[in-house]
Amino acid sequence: MSYEKGVTEKYGWIIDKDCCDEAAGATGVTGPVGGLTVAPGEGEKFELYDDDENLMAKGRIVGDFTGFEPLDDIGMGYWGCTLISYGGEYL
Repeated sequence: MSYEKGVTEKYGWIIDKDCCDEAAGATGVTGPVGGLTVAPGEGEKFELYDDDENLMAKGRIVGDFTGFEPLDDIGMGYWGCTLISYGGEYL
């Protein structure tokens, strides 16, 4: 895998839908700083949930990742998420 200039992280994610605030929320937010770019239609889909299992956001991730990165990078701090799922399965 080749990395773009300025890329310091081996993964990247994008929030495709902020389920809490569709008007001005986190839809379209990418991360982490220095991460890979997620092209349209590319990546593995994930969902972020709070501790009551309310869906807070949907997104996609690419690169070399363990799975918890979106939860750690944005989910916990932005929405208070405690769960992440891939393909309907919680990690």
